[in-house]
Formats: sequence, structure tokens, C-alpha cells
Amino acid sequence: MGKHRAVEDRIAETQAQLASLLAKSAKDAVDASPEIQAIDAEIKKVTTDNLKFARWASEGAEKIANFQARVATWEVRLAEATQEVADAKDKLESLRKKRKKLAGTLASQMVADN
Repeated sequence: MGKHRAVEDRIAETQAQLASLLAKSAKDAVDASPEIQAIDAEIKKVTTDNLKFARWASEGAEKIANFQARVATWEVRLAEATQEVADAKDKLESLRKKRKKLAGTLASQMVADN
């Protein structure tokens, strides 16, 4: 027949298990406290905010450089666009005058031919 554990060993194991369960019960009671839950919520919020701010800190310089590069690009585009709009306006005015003059000339020739 197999060996059985000694009664003293079983009592010691049961007492250890009871102590563990009592500690878990006490921890659960502490964790259920509204004050503890409020502190835990604050810890979670501060941790989340800290992660966000750490990301901002690590990416900030790169984001600023990228933004400044985009600003420079758009400053060049603005200057170019301003000049192109002015040139286009002048060219349209010139083309409209040329068209009007040519239309008048063609109309005069048609009248003279009839």
C-alpha cells in the first residue's frame, strides 16, 4: 500500500493555504475600498498621460522640423502662385485684346467681301 502523508504535514499545508486565502481576502477588501479605487484610477490616468507626454517629447523635434519644412514649401508655393496668377491675368487680358482686334478685323473683311 502507498504511503500516506503525515497528519502534521497535512495540517501545515492547510494552515499555509488558509493564510494565503486570508491574505487574498484582505487584499481584495483593500482593493474594493473606494479610496483605493480612486487612487488606482488616478494612477492609471497619470500613467496614460505620461505615456502621451513621453511620446510628444520623443517626437516633438521631428514633428517641428517636418512642419517647418512644410511651411517653407508653402511659402515658396505662395510666392510662385502669386506671380503666376498675376502673369495669367496679364496674359488673359492680352489674349482677349488680341482676340477682339482679330475678330473686328475678320468681321470687317467679311463685310467688305460681301
